[in-house]
Amino acid sequence: MEIRKENLEERVEQLQSLGSDIEHINGTLTKHLLGTYHLLKSWDLSEELCLAGLFHAVYGSDPTRSRLLGVEKRAEVASMIGSRAEELVYMFCSCDKPKVIPKIGTKSPVTFVDRFTGEHAPFPEEFLNDFCELTIANDLDVARNKAVEQYHQDLLRMFKNMYPLVSEKTQTELDKLFAQFLP
Repeated sequence: MEIRKENLEERVEQLQSLGSDIEHINGTLTKHLLGTYHLLKSWDLSEELCLAGLFHAVYGSDPTRSRLLGVEKRAEVASMIGSRAEELVYMFCSCDKPKVIPKIGTKSPVTFVDRFTGEHAPFPEEFLNDFCELTIANDLDVARNKAVEQYHQDLLRMFKNMYPLVSEKTQTELDKLFAQFLP
């Protein structure tokens, strides 16, 4: 399923109708959501994943950020972008990232901690690679618009364990971005 330009514009209009033109780290949330979408697209990832990137903050991606919709509207979001893309969005928004991300790519089992419900469960394997791709695209979009030099240590630490779980194109992007900081 390839999203056509007019369909992308329609999805962006849907986000804007939900209030995505709010201030974000580097401009508006709409700009960031599009930046994440286009990064994922440039890595030739699935359309489901790209659409998840476009909507990745709809439920609020961390406790300090505004949400556009409550999780009770999951069916509405699924009707806009498809069920699997919505599941990725929910996982990205609900993930208690400080508890989950450090375990990814280690020998420890990865437990998904849902910050909305408090539930703990094994991280669904079928979502792990896409979750890593989305996490990297989100953070790279934020970092490339800021001084990467300021955040490269934190980003390197976070991405190191995700590296083997992502596509070759994503790895190439990471290699180019961080080459200047490696010995």
